[in-house]
Amino acid sequence: MKPGKVYLVGAGPGHPDLLTVKAYRLIAQADVILYDRLVQEECLAHARPDCERIYMGKAPGRHESRQAEINDLIARKALAGNTVVRLKGGDCLLFSRGGEEAEYLAGRGIPFEFVPGVTSALAAPAAAGIPVTHRDLSACFCVITGHEREDASGRPLDLDWGALARMDTLAVLMGVKNLRRIAGLLMDHGKPGDTPATLVQQAYWPGERVLFSTLAGIADEAESAGIEPPAVLLVGSVVGARTRLDQSDRDLKRREGARLGTRAGRRVGRLQGSAMLYPIHLALEGNRVLVVGGGGVAERRVERLLKAGARVCLVSPEVTDGLAGLRDKGAIEHRARPFEPDDLEGAVLAFAATDDPAVNHRVADEARRRGTLVNVADDPLFCDFTLPACVIRGALVISVATNARAPGLAAALRRRLEAEYGPEWGTLTALLSETRPDLLKRGLPAADITARISGILESDVLELLRSGDVPAARVHLRRALGLLD
Repeated sequence: MKPGKVYLVGAGPGHPDLLTVKAYRLIAQADVILYDRLVQEECLAHARPDCERIYMGKAPGRHESRQAEINDLIARKALAGNTVVRLKGGDCLLFSRGGEEAEYLAGRGIPFEFVPGVTSALAAPAAAGIPVTHRDLSACFCVITGHEREDASGRPLDLDWGALARMDTLAVLMGVKNLRRIAGLLMDHGKPGDTPATLVQQAYWPGERVLFSTLAGIADEAESAGIEPPAVLLVGSVVGARTRLDQSDRDLKRREGARLGTRAGRRVGRLQGSAMLYPIHLALEGNRVLVVGGGGVAERRVERLLKAGARVCLVSPEVTDGLAGLRDKGAIEHRARPFEPDDLEGAVLAFAATDDPAVNHRVADEARRRGTLVNVADDPLFCDFTLPACVIRGALVISVATNARAPGLAAALRRRLEAEYGPEWGTLTALLSETRPDLLKRGLPAADITARISGILESDVLELLRSGDVPAARVHLRRALGLLD
């Protein structure tokens, strides 16, 4: 099969209006889009409904290992004959590993093309009203990375700081973590501490913030203000008050409360970073779920799905004795053969749990073509969702998850919580649900209700429930909530 073409595309600083026309057209034409965490959801809104969208944001501390996986995935998608868009925040070749990905493709004979985008080195200053060059103040402009290579064998941040200190205007990308060291190195090499400096956080995103300071004070003030990545540091006279241009009515200002880090349409791939994850509980009772694989991992998946009331279809030539027993009892449907794409028909979820990564990835690819959420055992990169360790106490469900990074810890925490939270907590949840209509009628503020429930947890109500005296607990509960006259 003739390979498809890969377009390495810069998406700009995030706002969809700052996409290039070429980028916009390619997104609309793509069979597959692999995109990073600094691409806003609106940029993907005009992709084809059948386009496979795969989130490729790198988790902190896993950049090097992830890059090899990303390179392989881009190549596999192209070798399958797809038009692939590798969508990157900013410009596709500025500190984005676009060159590394292109080298990987070239080595395998896969055609590719670079499509430049608006770099944050220019966009972030523009968002803050700062021109990076000015005839009276700045004749030169330099961009550096403040991020260290994970595999660096030499000195970290090993740059010519003397030359950088002499630059009229300096932009530092990915420098929040090393901000204090960067400022110190510049001052050690002759940059005056009173040189104007600014940090622009999430330019053209809903969380956009701008901090103006000096080179000597920027690290302390950023820490006090809680500035977080991604942010661009700009140092130079152009940051001074004289050249700050007010853009309070700019068209590209994001509305307050706009969503950050979510994706419209069919989700493909997992959003990295616990601060941007939201747990979702699916009611699986009566729904069809596909499990591919017949080993111990598959057996554990099947057991959990049956507890949730799902209708399980298992596909595997061979199965464990436990799975065979469930099949013989009629608890599951078993197709004793290798996976076929039609096995996904009617399934709301799919679990790829074989010992063969190629088979697991094929299941994932086919599931995404059909819009079916998929979990790939021991491979978070290919998962649309991961499985929390759950403690279920009636209407109360406590979920523990480590984003598949430490499943043993999640299981240990679940066992500890199971010992601490007995059946009485489920009964308490049911009793509180009975009071909800009356609480709403009283018009009590949410904070007041929460405070009263916190008081209930310190009272005798749980002991009454443990002893089985539900009527007494109900009276105690309603009195504590102020629902008894």
